[in-house]
Amino acid sequence: MEKLLYRGNKYTQNKEIVSKKSVQLKYRRSIYIQKRQLISKVQNDLIYRGNKYLSKGSTNKPYRPDANKKIFSLARDLINAQFNLANDELSRKLWDEVAAFKIDPKRIINLMYRCCSNQDNQSMLDADLDYFSKE
Repeated sequence: MEKLLYRGNKYTQNKEIVSKKSVQLKYRRSIYIQKRQLISKVQNDLIYRGNKYLSKGSTNKPYRPDANKKIFSLARDLINAQFNLANDELSRKLWDEVAAFKIDPKRIINLMYRCCSNQDNQSMLDADLDYFSKE
């Protein structure tokens, strides 16, 4: 029997030591790369503890400058049509445009109501980032 030392006390092991046959693992780089590529095509959005994150290879990143420019412009136009002009027809057309671009209406509503100043791009970007962090 083998003597063991734990926290300064000596113990004897009552079990026999079992020797198992070792297994040689093989690294197949091409298979590993193929599997990673397959996963990256399938899974773009990651969810951890209820929070959504975008993976590095995601094609639908929300913070493309050209897309943000259009979204912020639509939000400003909607604010003007609904609050300043009270024009139902223009408002309906703008909401149809939001739907045509497949923009989440909650995102536009967030920009309309949670933004400090709709003229300031940084303020709108902060409100947009806040929306995505809570989503």
